[in-house]
Amino acid sequence: MGSVYPRGNSYVVKYKDINGEWIRKSVGRKPSMTKTMARAILNDIERKIKLGEHKLVDAIIPVLNEYAKEYIAFQRDVKQIRSHDRTRTCIEHCCGFMGHKKLSDITADDIDLYKQQRLSKGIKQNTIARELQVLRNLFNHAYKRDKFFGKNPVAESGLPTFNDKKERVLTRDEEASLLKACPDHLKDVIQIALNTGMRRGEILGLAWDWIDLDENIIILPQTHTKTNESRKVPINDTVRRILLQRKLKSGGSEFVFPSEESKSGHIDWLKRSFKTACRNAQIEGLRFHDLRHTAATRLVEAGTPLHAVAKLLGHSTVRVTERYSHPEESLIEAVRILSKT
Repeated sequence: MGSVYPRGNSYVVKYKDINGEWIRKSVGRKPSMTKTMARAILNDIERKIKLGEHKLVDAIIPVLNEYAKEYIAFQRDVKQIRSHDRTRTCIEHCCGFMGHKKLSDITADDIDLYKQQRLSKGIKQNTIARELQVLRNLFNHAYKRDKFFGKNPVAESGLPTFNDKKERVLTRDEEASLLKACPDHLKDVIQIALNTGMRRGEILGLAWDWIDLDENIIILPQTHTKTNESRKVPINDTVRRILLQRKLKSGGSEFVFPSEESKSGHIDWLKRSFKTACRNAQIEGLRFHDLRHTAATRLVEAGTPLHAVAKLLGHSTVRVTERYSHPEESLIEAVRILSKT
């Protein structure tokens, strides 16, 4: 019969392995780990030994650096989440601070110290929150697979609060100035964004196989959408003209925006050229994502129902769409009506 006992700030379980040899293993630090939790871990270890699954015991609680690789691979290969590179970047920051620790040894205090360290380096609250959201998901993933026991330290510490709802709508005059300042490929990307509400990655990765110019529709596969669900995007006259012109210049490439310099085979980075175009057009505070916001706002201002806008943009619920739509003109007209009543 094994036993549980404290050693310093940790709890240790003692048990006999399949060969009858005594093994001692630290299973977590106080207060995240309690004696009751440690006893439950011991019971699980002894059960697995009886079932001949003793090999699983040695790897029961990995260090963060080890498990991060497994989690990123899961996101990339199993879930096929397109943002797995962003997940890896977030986790790398966390690993740089506490990657050498076992998952069970990471506490809410560690998370608090991580926040302080990142803030001291001038990192914004919203960036820190996104990094910790990824780490919180990693701990939940580990818990479901018996690689971590106890309370999630990120949930215990809490995420930094911030206001991420930036409202920026491109005016028609700004649009004209911006397009004049753009090279041809960027001009086409921006016009497609304003006329479809598609995300930057969806546009840059467009493949000709997804485009039906006879039916005037783009069918985005689930592997290339944020929600992992396929989506149909209608093609209007502006987008059709752009696609026909690019088709003539495609040179047989499978992509609408090909690039020989990119590993993906298509353009995958526009930040510098977009920033330069905004500066030349004397437009301040505009992000590429604001083009999607602009498309949604213009649709709502034109009287398009929110559920239709949500479907076009690929939102799961109308509530998500509401943050992109700000019917200022409608509100102005509403108060005008009130003044006449």
